[in-house]
Amino acid sequence: MKVKELLMSLAIAVMAALFIGLFFDAIYSAPEYEDFCGLDGPRAFKDRFEVPPETCENVYFVYEEEISQCNLAEGSPRFDYDEEGCQVYSDCNYCSSEFSAANEEYNRNLFFIISPIAIALILIGLFYSFEVAASGFMFGGVLLLIYSTGRYFSDMSKFMRVFVVFIELVLLLWIAKKKMDKK
Repeated sequence: MKVKELLMSLAIAVMAALFIGLFFDAIYSAPEYEDFCGLDGPRAFKDRFEVPPETCENVYFVYEEEISQCNLAEGSPRFDYDEEGCQVYSDCNYCSSEFSAANEEYNRNLFFIISPIAIALILIGLFYSFEVAASGFMFGGVLLLIYSTGRYFSDMSKFMRVFVVFIELVLLLWIAKKKMDKK
């Protein structure tokens, strides 16, 4: 393959992967942190750094059980101030864990939507007769496969990670063999 053809294949690959990625970003938006936790999270930062008067007891000792239960439930303890300016335990905020759950579901769904499209692009590249475009589609499909797997990878179990990467590797080896057999 000549340099011009190689560059054109690379351009087709990047543009195909970008198109698919941007298309799904436009029609299926990722969850936003602000939708779960507001604009300044569980509490404004200014509240977290106020220095309590010396007469206040350490809030973590006074509310140790509540704070521990909140942390175990993957929440964030929230504090208010009493009339003397001392911190008091208010409640447990679960917005971060709710956002994480929604983001995990989004990444999983994106994996199951984009991976088949990536495989379809690779297969189109396998059977397409125009070599420059075929190479571009195949590499674009590989890029999309890496992207979709990467989005969901940290949320997969260890066994699932090995299984998915193994299946993708076997698929790519099979396609590479088919491509070489055609030559």
